[in-house]
Formats: sequence, C-alpha cells, structure tokens
Amino acid sequence: MIEIKLVLTKSFVISRRFGVSADTAPRGKKMAIQTFTLDNGMEVVLEENHTSKVVSFSALVKVGSVNETEKEAGICHVIEHMLFKGTPSRPAGTIAMEVEAAGGDINAYTSLDQTVFYINMAMRYADKGLAILADALMNPLFDQEELEREAEVILEEIRREQDNPSRMAAEYLFQNAYKVHPYGRPIIGYPKTVKSFNHKALMDFYRRWYTPKNMSFVAVGDFDTKKMLQLIQKYFKGFKGKAPPDRAIKSEPKQKSSKLIIKEMNVQSSYLALGFHIPEITDPDVPTLDLLAHILGGTDSSRLEQEVKENKHLAHNIFSCAYTPKHPGLLYVGAMLSENAAHKTISAIKEEIEKLHHDPVTAEELSRAKINLKSNEIYEKETVGGQGGKIASFIGAAGSHEFEKRYYQMMTSVVSEDIKRVAAKYINFDNCTAIMIIPKGSKWSKNKSPLKNELKPSKRKTQMKEITAISKPKRVRLKNGTTLIIRENHNLPIVSICTAAVGGIRRETKRNNGISNMMSKMMLKGTKDRNAIQIATDIEKIAGNIDGFSGRNTCGVKTEFLSEYLREGFSLFSDVLCNPSFESGELKKEKHLTLKAIKDQEDALSSLAFANFLEELFPTHPYGLRSMGTVNSVKGISVGALKKHHREAFRSSNLVISVVGDVNPKEIEDIANEMLCDLPKGKGAAVKRKIDKKPSKSRKRIVTKKDKQQAHIVIGYQGVHFKSKDRYAMTVLNNIFSGQGGRLFRTLRDEMSLAYSVSSLNQEGIDPGYFAVYIGTDPSKSQIAIDAMIEELKKICFEKVSKDELDRAKQYLVGTYELELQRNGSLSNLYTFHQLYDIRFEEIDEYPKRILAVTRDDILRVARKYIDPDVYTLSIIKPK
Repeated sequence: MIEIKLVLTKSFVISRRFGVSADTAPRGKKMAIQTFTLDNGMEVVLEENHTSKVVSFSALVKVGSVNETEKEAGICHVIEHMLFKGTPSRPAGTIAMEVEAAGGDINAYTSLDQTVFYINMAMRYADKGLAILADALMNPLFDQEELEREAEVILEEIRREQDNPSRMAAEYLFQNAYKVHPYGRPIIGYPKTVKSFNHKALMDFYRRWYTPKNMSFVAVGDFDTKKMLQLIQKYFKGFKGKAPPDRAIKSEPKQKSSKLIIKEMNVQSSYLALGFHIPEITDPDVPTLDLLAHILGGTDSSRLEQEVKENKHLAHNIFSCAYTPKHPGLLYVGAMLSENAAHKTISAIKEEIEKLHHDPVTAEELSRAKINLKSNEIYEKETVGGQGGKIASFIGAAGSHEFEKRYYQMMTSVVSEDIKRVAAKYINFDNCTAIMIIPKGSKWSKNKSPLKNELKPSKRKTQMKEITAISKPKRVRLKNGTTLIIRENHNLPIVSICTAAVGGIRRETKRNNGISNMMSKMMLKGTKDRNAIQIATDIEKIAGNIDGFSGRNTCGVKTEFLSEYLREGFSLFSDVLCNPSFESGELKKEKHLTLKAIKDQEDALSSLAFANFLEELFPTHPYGLRSMGTVNSVKGISVGALKKHHREAFRSSNLVISVVGDVNPKEIEDIANEMLCDLPKGKGAAVKRKIDKKPSKSRKRIVTKKDKQQAHIVIGYQGVHFKSKDRYAMTVLNNIFSGQGGRLFRTLRDEMSLAYSVSSLNQEGIDPGYFAVYIGTDPSKSQIAIDAMIEELKKICFEKVSKDELDRAKQYLVGTYELELQRNGSLSNLYTFHQLYDIRFEEIDEYPKRILAVTRDDILRVARKYIDPDVYTLSIIKPK
C-alpha cells in the first residue's frame, strides 16, 4: 500500500498521527508514553491503553522514496510488498493467513520519508502477532519468483493510478514542484525500475536501511509495559545491523515564477491542483499554515467552499490542506470543475488567497479552526491502531512523538495577524505550481494564455473527564413513540448519535430513483432556522460532524461531537432531522451537482461494474436501482416530492435513535423528548417488495466498453437477508475468499499476478442481498481472470474448506469485529440497525460466538445453496 502524497477529494486529510500516553494502570486510565532502547539500538515506544482488549504493533523503518536513487525509484514500495511474502520459517502466503487466523489485520504503507508495517489484533493473540511481525522484519526471503509475480501486481497498480485523474493531478504536481528534491519521484516508482529489481537489489537495499538503529517499534494496547518490553526483547534478540548510510538530500531551489502544466486524459470533468512551497513539519510556521489551510478550504464552511463552489458555482468539489512531511512540503489547493470554468475558477481561488494576505481572518473563523484541528487529538485516540500509527508517523517525520505537545502549544498562540504573515510569506503565485487535467480535445491544450494570466502575481502586495465503566444499552420509548437507545461510555469526551428509518433505495421506484439520496443531502442544506453555512459552522464550533445518509435499506442522520457541547449538538441534530427546509435554490444546486456526479460515475469503473451487475441481478426489485438515481429521475425530483418523502420516512414511530458516549441517560431522554416533538406523528405504511427470481438455467452477462486501461469484472448471485440463519456462514464464506490470506488474493493476485485489486463482497438486506467476486485486471487477461474466479467458485461448492482456512477466516472476523467496537459510532450504528431490522441486541455480543460456531459442513451447505458455478450474473467493463 502506498501512502498517497495527495488525493483530490474534499475529505482529504493528511494524517500526521500525533501520539499520546501509557503506563501500567487500571482499565480506562492513561498516563505517559514510555521509550526504551534495546541493546541492538532499536527504539521501542510503548503506550498502555486499557479501553478495549486489543493491541496494535507498528514497525517504523526510517526510509522512504526520498532515500532512493533514480535507478532505485520504487524499491521501498516493492520491499513493502515483499516483506510479507515469506521467511525461512513462514512460506509465501502464510504470514497474512497466520495473522488473520489470529483475528488480526496486517498491512503496511510506504511514504516519502518512512515505511511502516503494522498489525492490529485482539490482545489475546498478541504474542503470536509480535512473533510474526518480528520474523517478517528480520528474515525476509525476497524470493525471485515471488518478486516477479509481485512486480506484475505493482505494474497493475501503476496502471490503476493512471486511470485516476485525481491521483495523476497529485503526481504531476509533485513531479513539477520538485525538480531537484527527490519528492518529485513517484513513491510507486516507474514501470522500468519496478521491472529491473531482482533479489540482490532488494537484499542490498534492505541490509543498508532495515537495521535496528534505523527503526522504531511502537506498541499500543491492553498490556503491561514490563511484560510487553520483555516480549519485544525476546523476538528481536537476534536482530543486528549497522547504522544507516548518511545520504545527503538535495534542497529544492526557491521557485521564482509560477508554472502551469496541462495534461489531457479521457475524463468528463477537469481537475485543478495548485501547490505552494511551505516548510517542513518542525518549522514554527506549520501550525499557522495548518490553520490557514483549514480556514481557506478545509471544511464545508470554508472560504473556497462557500465562495467558489456554493456562491459562484465554479467548482463541483474544492479543498485545501497543508502537507508538511520531514522535508519542505506543499500547501495544496485542489478542485474538480467544468472545463469552461477553468480560468474563472483560478481567478476566484486567487481572490480568496489574496484576501488572506490583506484582511485579518475573523475571531470566529480562527476559533473554529483551532477547535477542529485540536479535536483530531481526541478523535484519533479511539483506536489503538490510530494511536500507534500517529506515534510512528510523528517519530518518522518530526524525530519524536513528543513534538505533538509543542505543536499544539504553538497553535494555541496563533493570532489573526500570523495568518496574514504566513499567507504573504508562502502563499503567493510566484511560488505556485499549477496542474490542469483536461478532457481530450479541450480548448486549453491549444490556448493556455488565459490560465497563465490568472496565475500571475497580483500587483497589490501584501480537559478530559475521569473514566468509568462502560454500561449496557438502555432502550426507552419517547413520548412521541420514537425508540431511543442509550449506552454510556465515558472513556473519551465523545458523543455519537445515529438515527434511521427503514427506507433508502428499497422505498424507491424507477420514477423517483435517487430521491432518498437527494433528501439525505438536502437535509444539511438548510432548516427553518439555519441555512447551509450556519449548519456547517455550528457543527464546527463543537468540533463535530453531521451527515445525512441513505443506503439500500435505510435512511437517516449521523452526528458526533464533544460531550461538553451536548445540548448544542443535539439541538443541531434534531433541527436537521425534524425541520429541513428543502429550499428550491439549494435543490437546484444539489441537482446540478448530482447530475454531474452521475456523469462522473462513468469514470469510476469498479463502481460502474457493480452498478451494472445489480441492475442485471435485480431487474424489478429496487436493489437494482442506482444509489444517486438516473439523469431523468433526478431531474424530476421536486421540493414537494422531497417534503412528502421526508414526512413519510421520518414519522416518529418509524424512527430509532441510538446515543453512545459520554452521556447521562436521564439527561439524554429529557433532551430528546424536548427537542424531537416536531417529528410527524404515527407510523407509515410498511413497504413490501416482490423478490426477483434467481436465474435457474442461463447465465446473465452484461458488457460495457470504455476507453480505459483496465478491465473490471463482477460475478455474483442473490444472497441472504438480515434474519437468515445462513448469514453467519455466508459471512465466513466471504472471508475465505477475501483478504490478503483469502483464496482470491492468493490465487489470482499472488500466484497468477492477474490484478492489484481483487475481492469478494457479501451484502445482506431486508430482502435477499447478493454475494459477488470482483477483479480489476489487464484486458488481455480478462477471460483468464473469469475462468480463475469460476474455478474458485467451483472449489467452494464441491470441496470442504480446510480446518486451518476456516479457522483463519473465523478468527479474523472475530478479531476485526472487536477492533471495530472500539468506536462509539460503530456501536450507535449497530444498535440502530439491529432495532430497525428486529434483530436481538444480544446478537451484537453473540456475534463472535456465532461466527466461531460455523463449521466446514456449514460452508459447503451455503455454498451449494447460494452459488452455482454454471449459472451466474456477470458484469464486465473493458476497453473498446
């Protein structure tokens, strides 16, 4: 896995993964992180966290693409892939299987300055997980045959990147912003270099850089520090090596004028990326630059979002962020826009940047930005994986996990004049590199002058509560008939709320397809008392988030915020839920964006392959409809239709609301009774849908041709419903296929090198859902891939799975389930949906037991019941 430099998406976040605390303590208590140095020179950082019975191990190697030569470009990423491909005691394919068999999740990422290998798992399997990770780090085989197969996988990964305009905009930006510094090379390398690597090249690089003196090992979880340190000493006892080489990194010369690079791709929209050189993470100006980027384009209420997107309608998506790694980074502004609006969009962005040069930001803007950036410190502590990753990343980039404290101290002291100062110092257009990805044949490829003119510089110069035990869920009926579920969890000052009603796509027809999705978006666009910007600013004031959602079976609202703002947060939540205004002007804008998104779906090939598959699998049932709707159905959505749909969906007796977190149950019940009185009373009519018959004789096949580089293939069947007795066995069967230790990954990717991305999916529903397998592959290998997937489907139907394979799948599901339950949001979702689907709450706690009870006979039985290798639905997207 590559840690992508930048991704062109509004939800983009550069995670610096700041670190926190630990020492031996009663469950729920947190103290200080402890740091040790082993005899071999390896740093060990330990943090006890007794909130959940889980642990995370992160091995940080202080080497990344910045340490490579031109001929070595991509070798760090190749080693990251190959490190889990076998040791003398663990043959290829067994490392991931052993971890998953112990209920764990193993992965790695390569970035500019570091490579990190990590395992998250239940604490009960910590000894085994530590032994596996240590063995992989100390004794990699780098087998030549495995390397050749993995090189094919990485080449497929490169081709996949080349089909993604967002990723390519980021790659082109770094290539052109860094002409001397090695940050300009892609982390993944080049096809030529990837093909050139052999066993000797990998081993030479490994021996230079993968030494104890160049590594930090981080453990966070439910352990005793003394015992954990002894375990780490035991497993790394024979690990030796010299200090890493001292390679000089060339500094990037100061940029003196703007650059514009235009690239044509086969895309629907245009993609803009602007990069301004800024300092490295340890520079005193970095907290101020983070605040500036947040105010400029970091949220829904930001200046670029409101002015460029909402008011001037120049961009479909726009954001900004400060990327500050170990060496000088970039402040990044990204946008997706219509081709004809390019010069106006750049002009509007430039106008907002120049305002920062000359006019102080408001006290409210600065306060909101500080609250939201500081809230990351709390939210990222929810999982041990998040904590461990933050610590490792901070050591790699800043040299010490203790930099977090200094960073927040510097942020606290920032004033509005500091924002003006750093804007004038760094965010000017002499210091700007601009990338435009445009559709083929665009007018901008012939006439760049209007864009270049816009890039010329302007003439104008310029406290946590004590932790207590976690309670059991409490269920109450509100005065209006709504079901309210409350569970106390005082480990962190966070409140998560999820409310939902049965609906979503299942409630739609072809005529009004997309209305649930539109309703979920419009609920955030204004209420009787708040407009869209007020909703955005109000949630930011309390360091939270709020969103409407619509799925296949339900629709609703989710929110999360700090518990000290309980009344403010619940008031906003209830206002969005009960009083959406569905204002016609906002609907017009949202319909425009949705219609553009429907058009852009043609570029999301894997999603398109699944959409076509579902249309063929469910020809009459709503499960075959598109989540966003069609062009015609979206155009037909009116204000009146939205109000009616909302009124029918969110009747008080239809609703379930779950609140999990740092709350008092009596207080929540009183607030809910007070604030939810505006909901429409009663219970709407139940929606019944006719089930599509399964194909019994012939295969269904739908082929779509696109001018792209990859083929995307989906093969599948109708599946199980939420209350089916087969759902646990089908969940285990799906995991036998999926994951790094799964059959599809081992056979189609590792052995046959057919793909970078291969997976399976088991989707349950109120009515029967579906089971499907997917691969993205080279078009010339399409039939080979189809035959290989069918062969794997045959095997599961005619041969019992091995005991080891079954145990791996079951233990992985149980382990990841326990990891997921760390989050309040996961629990509030589970309680809401179990109540809606009439599934006992006890099944939430019984899930591990029911998964572990699945037998080999159960897998064979459900495979033969739901999978027919001769009769299936196939969707394929391939080049013309």
